[in-house]
Amino acid sequence: NQAIWKAPKNFFDDEYNRRLYLERLQFPGYKILEQKDDATSILRKVHIDPPVAGLPGPVKKLVGDRLSYVEEGTFDKAKKRYTFTVRPSTLAEKTSTKGDLWTEKLGDKRVARLAKVTVEVKVFAVGGLVEDKIIGDLRASYEAAARFTNEYVKEKGW
Repeated sequence: NQAIWKAPKNFFDDEYNRRLYLERLQFPGYKILEQKDDATSILRKVHIDPPVAGLPGPVKKLVGDRLSYVEEGTFDKAKKRYTFTVRPSTLAEKTSTKGDLWTEKLGDKRVARLAKVTVEVKVFAVGGLVEDKIIGDLRASYEAAARFTNEYVKEKGW
């Protein structure tokens, strides 16, 4: 398949991200800390406060009632790929989350947005629970974001 992601308007659009994170996903907080666009790449740094619900008891003891993270990413214009790392506010030294986002053409009018994410939490006895929670939340968020993206792109006539 041919990668065709060309820094889509929606991915770096302030209104899109505000509505996605704050309205659709109902995250308590979302803020762009930095965004730079040059000839070869777009760099972005965002602070995100996801909802902290449904945590297993042992994980809730570690995390507490509030969690945030900073995502730092680079969209490579030549490769048409967004590569990111996530630094959580809790257990940052024991947690590694990184990934890539890209699209691939599926026929004439369809595109698949793909993600490859690696999550590793090095905490005795509960690391696997935390990894499972992060992965489950990512899947749910990505699925909701896909539905929202389709609606938003149609609304904007893109």
